[in-house]
Parts: sequence; structure tokens; C-alpha cells
Amino acid sequence: MTAIYEDVLRGARQWLTHVPEPVYIEDLEGRVLWGNPAYEELAAQSGRLAAARNRVPVARDDGRTIAYAVYAKPEADPRAEVYRIVAEHTSDTIVLVDREAYVRYVSPSFETLSGYNIEQYEGIGAFDIIHKDDREQVNGVFRSVLESKTEAETEYRVMRANGGIVYAEARVKPVLDREGEVRYVVAVVRDVSERKEAERQLDNILENVGAGVWSTDRDFTRHTFMSKSMEKLCGLPREEVMNRPMRMHDHIHPDDNEHMIRVLKPKLDRGIPADIPIRFIHVEGETRWARMIVTPVLDRHGETVRLDSIVVDITEQKRSELALEESRQRYKSLFENNLDGVFSIELDGYYLVNANPAFEAITGIEKSRLANRCFLGVVYDEDHADVYDALQRVRQEGRPRDIECRLAPGKDGQRIVQITFVPILLHGSLNGIHGIAKDITKRKREERELVESEKRYKALQQSLNRFSNDLANVMKVSDLERRLIDEVRDVLNAARATIEEVPSGEEASRTTSEDVWIRIGEKRHPVYLRIGLGHELLPIEREWLETAVRYVTILYDNLHLIEDLMKRMEELALDREAPRWMLRLLFKLSEKERATLSSDLHDSVLQDLIIWYRKLESLRSLRTFEPEAMRELMRIEEGLLDAIHQIRITCNELRPPFLLKMGLVESLKSLFEYTRMFANYEIEFTAAEASAVSYGEEHILGVYRIVQELLNNANKHSRATKIGISLTEGEDGLVFAYADDGVGMEWTSYEDSFQHMGLAGIEKRVLSLGGRVAFRSAPREGFHVDIRFPKS
Repeated sequence: MTAIYEDVLRGARQWLTHVPEPVYIEDLEGRVLWGNPAYEELAAQSGRLAAARNRVPVARDDGRTIAYAVYAKPEADPRAEVYRIVAEHTSDTIVLVDREAYVRYVSPSFETLSGYNIEQYEGIGAFDIIHKDDREQVNGVFRSVLESKTEAETEYRVMRANGGIVYAEARVKPVLDREGEVRYVVAVVRDVSERKEAERQLDNILENVGAGVWSTDRDFTRHTFMSKSMEKLCGLPREEVMNRPMRMHDHIHPDDNEHMIRVLKPKLDRGIPADIPIRFIHVEGETRWARMIVTPVLDRHGETVRLDSIVVDITEQKRSELALEESRQRYKSLFENNLDGVFSIELDGYYLVNANPAFEAITGIEKSRLANRCFLGVVYDEDHADVYDALQRVRQEGRPRDIECRLAPGKDGQRIVQITFVPILLHGSLNGIHGIAKDITKRKREERELVESEKRYKALQQSLNRFSNDLANVMKVSDLERRLIDEVRDVLNAARATIEEVPSGEEASRTTSEDVWIRIGEKRHPVYLRIGLGHELLPIEREWLETAVRYVTILYDNLHLIEDLMKRMEELALDREAPRWMLRLLFKLSEKERATLSSDLHDSVLQDLIIWYRKLESLRSLRTFEPEAMRELMRIEEGLLDAIHQIRITCNELRPPFLLKMGLVESLKSLFEYTRMFANYEIEFTAAEASAVSYGEEHILGVYRIVQELLNNANKHSRATKIGISLTEGEDGLVFAYADDGVGMEWTSYEDSFQHMGLAGIEKRVLSLGGRVAFRSAPREGFHVDIRFPKS
């Protein structure tokens, strides 16, 4: 009999073991031979079975009954019907799972949730219909409930029968047996797809507007909700912040954390909403600004039960505000500290509405007195029309415009300004006019002084040229002194100019600071030029004076010695004619001094002028100047070139270059060619071809100087239109003839006054060379000179 039971049990166990209903096997006497796990559990829980039982006979091959398979029902519980109604009609799905995660029961709403029928789900693994990416997470929650014996919550995705996905939220709770061990796990599953979709849409909205939402309990122990967009704001995973709300503070600027504790928390504790800006610093080198608005939710007793908050990213707004503030501060600094005058005027009446300190300084009017004052009232009356026209053009054309004008005279005198009017546009429309005023009074004064200086320089240079030419013919100290005094008075507008001898040792007591004292030579005592001026000398005037005195100083002592020598010779010779050798000596000395003066001019003044010209040329080419200043600089350059040219000419006249090398005829041709450029008369020159007569250096230089003096007299006195000069060789020597068609003169009345016209110098020079000279002239018959030099 036992063998028969074993065969029956082996066959039954294969399908009865996993049947969820309580089933057991009993023999013919009613003894229980075997029961499945469900039967054992039921017996262990209640120990009672229902009176009415379903008994299925187990027969042998011959049809004889050897045992019964019994389906056991628990004894009816009065609450069972209520539980069944609730379970079958609730919208949430109730799932009963054993310790091995097999489904033992599922409520009818499961079909709505998953699309599967109950028979398909019962008895299989509870995780089979969960999305594969969420199974590990759910399994972790399941194991945690088994081990901790405490309930838990989780969210996951359910794979529907039609392939769709349902978002589910489950509260998982353990079911303990009598020994306190977990026997089952009950999960109440709710379809939260709509909520998830709403949250997704909310996250999209919040993401697009740069905002986040969270909700927490009053003590910040756990977030009950947090939008996904908060991750970007605070820089932490949502799950981490959900479970540890205080982690968010690690990514908030320490100063803002302190401010929140000091300001935010007291308000929330009193149930008052709070609005506070904070800075997130989770990205290195970057600060993100946010506006956190926290609203306490109160219960009916006025106690705070939770805190809801919206966090709005205001980084760009803050950056714009900071940039705007920086721009405002920069503009304010530029406006207040600008060295140029900056002001604003309105369009209706051109009243001033704002001005910086520099504009106050330029106009000499305090800012309080500038307000609501017409801008044209600040401008000089005669310039009103030009300024008004410029303002009108800015209004019409909408473009900046420059103008120079004079301001009304103030306590510091009249100012000249250059003003740039700039239109103020608001939304494309003219709203006002800015003005930038640059004080150019000093520049204008310098430009005028530059022009005047240029004119003055030319006048002084012409004076030097004329003075140096005249000195070439001066033979007496008294003439030299008189010529110097006349030039100083005319050029420097001196109130007085005198030549004074000051005994040695008395200079300190005799000279005064009121006058200018310049030593020019020495007779018995030092000789000074004393100039009384009513004004300060300009630098170029001082240079002119130094140059003129240098000319005089070079000649002064030598002429004084020559005069003394001449005086002694006259005393010795009484009324006899001066010896020819003495005249030759005097002219040699004169030529030597001319050569010295020419060398000094060439090596000092001329070289200085060339250096300054090159510096000015380099400055003009390397820097940019305003057009007017550039024109003035170019005119100064031209003036320097003229001065350089004139000094070279003067040097050539003092010491003609290549005279001996070129010969007398070629040198005279060169002299005539240059003279024609400036003279108002025609020069005809004839000369014999190659000369067989040899003349020395003194004759060549003497004839050249005589021609220079005759041309100089023609310029000053003759008013000639035609001059004829010939140089021929006669039987007895060299013949020189000069004739002009000038006004002539009454020869008998001037015959004794040659020294005043330079003719005495010509006569003495001819006599010194052993020649003869004859002068002929009459009114309106021109002037004639015949000179003959014997063969040497």
C-alpha cells in the first residue's frame, strides 16, 4: 500500500506544488498524507478548514479509489467579502508576492494597468512585466523590504501587453507571519502616467524658462517633489537632493547661505513667504544667479506643514544688470572725469540739462547756474548764428557735426572751443543732443603766434641779410655803430638804443636790469650796446640780436684798429695821398674779415638752420597735425629754406666760391645771372676772349668787389633799366667800363661826398691796385665808371 501512495504522491507533487490554492492528499481513513505550501500556510494561520470540501478520488488502473485530492477552503471570514469588494473595485492594483518574488495574487485592476489578464500574471515572477532598465532598482527595493521589514516606495515603468509603457508608483509593505518573519510582500501599484506626463511637461516648461520647482517638509529633511530642471540649476542629481535636501546648500555661495539663514528662515518660521536672490557656484569659474521664492503651506491651525518653492534662473538678467551698472559707472566716470567739457541739451529751446565739471571750468559758470539755461547764452553773440545752424543740421541730418566758436567772455577772458554735437537717438528718434567741448584757446593762440612768428622770422631774416650786406661796405667804426643802432631801433621797436663805453670795474654799477646791455667791442674801455625795451624779447628776436651783434663784434675791433692806423698814417702823411701799399693792406684785412664772417655764418648759423629744418621736416612726416597747423609748418619749412638759401648767398657774397678757380669772367657771369633774378634792370656784359695778360688774386677780387658795389648802388639809387659792363684788354692793361641809364646826379655837388655812397671805397680799391678811375654823371644821363689797371 505504501508503494502505491508513493507513486501517487510523485505524480501529484509535480503539478500541485505550485498551485496557489490550498490542496492536500488524504487516505481513505481521512488522514492527511501531503499538503502543498498554500495548504501549510493556511493551516498555520487559522488551523480551520471549511466544512464543505471538494474531494477528488485518486484511482488505480483498475478503478479502485486509493486516496482523495482535497481542495481546501478557509473558513469564511465575515470581513472577507468586504476585502474582496474593495480589492476588486479599487483603481489601484494590489499585488501579493511571496519571498521568491512570485505573484500569489493580483487585483482585477491589473488588467487595466498592464493589459494582461490575471491568469497570465499569477504564478509568474513579479518583475517580468517591469521595464528591464528598472528591474534592478525594483528588485533592490524588494530586497530592502525583506531585510528591513519596513515599507518602502518606488517608481518604475510597466511594459504593457501591447508594447506600451505605463509609469507606476508602488508602496511596498511586508506581511509578517507569527514568528515575525516576512512571508509575503504586498504592493499597492498606482498608474501615475498622467502625473509623469504632467511632470515632463512641467520640466520642459521650467527648462525653457530656466526655472525649477521643489517641495519639502518644514524641517528640510526630505523633498516630496523636485522638478528635473533643478539639476541644471543646482548642479546635483535630482535623486540625491530629494533624499538629502541640505546638499543643495553646498552649491550655494557661502555669503548667500548665511543670508538665507539670517533672513529666509525667520520669515518661513512665521509663515511669511520669502523672496531672495542666491548664487550657485557648482561650475568652477562661473557664478549663476537665481531668484528663490519660498511659500509656506499652512494647516488649519496656522502651522507650517510644508514648503513650496520656485527657483528662477536670473543669470542673464543679473549679468545684464551688472553690465548695465558697469556701463553706467563707466559712463559716469567718463562723463565726470573727462578733461573735455561734456554736456547735454534738449531740443525744445536748446536748454542745458546736464554738464560735467570740465564744462563748468571751460565756461566759468557753476553747474547750478547752467541748469535750464539756453546753450546759445553761453556762446559769444557774434557766433550765435553759426552754432544755431550747426544744431539745426544735427537735428535734420541725425549725424555728428563739429564747429569752432567763442564762448561769452568770463572772468578768465574769452575762450575758444571746438564743439562736437552728437545726436541722442532713442528708439530711432532724436531725443536730445550731446556736446563735447574742447578748449582750443591755447592752440589757437599758439597758431596765431606761429603765424606771427613766421612773419617775424622772415622780417628778421631779411633784416639780417640787409644788415650783413651793408656791413660789407662799412669802413668806419662810427658808421658801424650808427648802422647797428638804426637796425636795432627799427627791428626791435626799441624806445632807445645807444653805444656806451663803461670803464672796467664799473659795469656792475652802470648797467641795470631795466635795459639790455650787450658788449660789442673795446676802445679805451669796454663798449656796450644799450637797448631800452618796453617789452620782453621773443626767442627769435633774441637770436636775431645775438647774430647781429656777432656780425658787429667781428668787425668792431678790426675797424677800430684800422681807424687808429689810418689816423696815424694821415698824421704822418698830412695832406699827402695814402700810400698804395697801405690801401692794399686795408683791403686785404677787409677781405680777411669777410672770409672769417662768411666762415662763421656757414659753420654756425647756416648749420643750425639746416639741423632745425631737418628736425621740422622729420616731425611733420612722422606725426599727424590738423590741416591748418600742417600748412603753417610747411610755411615755416619754406621760410627756413629761404633763410638757408639767403645765408648761402650772403656767404657767397662775402667770399665768392671758385672765384680764382673759375676766373674773373665766369665768376662775373654767375654774379650777373643771380642778380637778374631780383633786379629790375637788364645787364649786358661783354668780355674779351682768352686773355694773354696775367692778373693776380688781388686784381680779380678787386674787380669782383667793384662790380658788387656798383650793382648795389644801382639797386639803391640809379633806378636804371639797363646796365652795361665790359671787360677788355687794352695796349696798356685791363680796361673796365660801367654805364647805366639811371637818373644820374649832379656830379659837382657830390664829388666831395663819395664816402657816403661807397664810391670812395671803389676809388681807394682801384688806387690800391695801381689803377686809375674816372666817374661821370649828370641828371638823367646815368652813371659811368671807367677803370684801367696796368699790366703787372
